[in-house]
Amino acid sequence: MGDTETLVIGAAVLFLAGSIKGFIGLGLPTVAMALLTLALEPRAAVSLILVPMLVSNLWQMIRGGPVASVIRRHWRFAILLALSVAITLWLSRDTGDRVLGFVLGSVVIVFAATGWWKLVPEIPQAGSGRVETAAALLTGVVAGLSAGWVPLAMYLFARRVSPQEFVQATGFLVSVGSVPMLMGYLALGHADGQSTVMSAILVLPTLAGFTLGEGLRRRVDPEVFRKALLITFAGLGLNLVFRSVSGGW
Repeated sequence: MGDTETLVIGAAVLFLAGSIKGFIGLGLPTVAMALLTLALEPRAAVSLILVPMLVSNLWQMIRGGPVASVIRRHWRFAILLALSVAITLWLSRDTGDRVLGFVLGSVVIVFAATGWWKLVPEIPQAGSGRVETAAALLTGVVAGLSAGWVPLAMYLFARRVSPQEFVQATGFLVSVGSVPMLMGYLALGHADGQSTVMSAILVLPTLAGFTLGEGLRRRVDPEVFRKALLITFAGLGLNLVFRSVSGGW
């Protein structure tokens, strides 16, 4: 696939993914990866979303208002997450695309199922520290393998944080996790100067979509949107798993 075609496809996908993120506060990497892997190998898809993922989450965090309190509450999670992402990237540097595709598909299916049936229980206060540690490490493993942040969303849901804190905490933590991902992909040769420039260009349609999604939030029934999105996720996740098992990559 040529660079121009890749950019056009990437722009369309990231505009859509940015719209969804602007509407519900999450989902950009999941949507982008699920769609881009229809045309690209998993690591090539990740290399395209690295800069938009970082910039859009910084944008989301800053637009939510003062961030000091969010950083103060979630700094331990952020440190463990960054370490886990970096270690996972190093250990999985030779892992094949079929494994990465299977992990991504499984993560998307779990996200759709837990979102549909609202299966995330509340975290008891007594064990919150251990749960935070486990959630941060698991999120880093999943993100390092697939660029998916589903365990993070499930953790914040289980913490029963306010909608504003959910949006800001997601922005902060994914931004932190995106830094070792970008550095790791460059260091390991999964991304290069050309793919990074293309990724930077794709920030523009991402933020345009994000702005549109924020506007739609006030006009579209969020429950109808949520269910349609989760059904789409489930189908894309099943497709990823099937392609991985059947040797589609």
